[in-house]
Amino acid sequence: MSQVLSLRITDKMAGRLDRFARHLGNGMTRSKAGVLLLEEALREAEFAHIEFRDTILGRQAFLKGTGITVWEMIMIARGYDFDATHIAEDYRYSVNIVQTAFNYYKAYKEEIDLAIEDNNIDLEAMKRLLPGLRIYTAPKEEIAGEHHC
Repeated sequence: MSQVLSLRITDKMAGRLDRFARHLGNGMTRSKAGVLLLEEALREAEFAHIEFRDTILGRQAFLKGTGITVWEMIMIARGYDFDATHIAEDYRYSVNIVQTAFNYYKAYKEEIDLAIEDNNIDLEAMKRLLPGLRIYTAPKEEIAGEHHC
C-alpha cells in the first residue's frame, strides 16, 4: 500500500532534485528520486553510523567514517560468526560501527543478501566488467607471512 504525499518545494530545490534524478539515470523521475532520498534520510535517522553514497554500483549504505558498505561488513561477519568484538579488533573499527551493520542487516536482510549475491561473480564475469583486470598470485610464503631472503 502507498500514499500520495504533496510537498511544496522551491524552484531551486526542484532543479537540484531533477539533477539528482538525471545523475541516477535509468529513467529516474523527480518523484522517484524524491522518494529514494526520503527513504535514505529516514534510514540514516533510524540507524546510527549509516550513510548513503554514490558508487559505480549505485547508491549504497556505508558505515560512516569507513570505506566499507554494510553488505561488505556482513560478508566479513559471516566468517566471524557475527562476533562484533572480534571483527572490531581485527579490522580496527569500533564495536558500535560493527553492531550498526548487524542492526541494519536485521532490518534490511533481503536487500543486503541480494547485494552480497550480486557481488559473488566468477572471474570471467569480472573480466567482462573490468577489461583491464590483471590477476597476480603471491607465493605461498608471502601469504603465510614467511619471508625468505
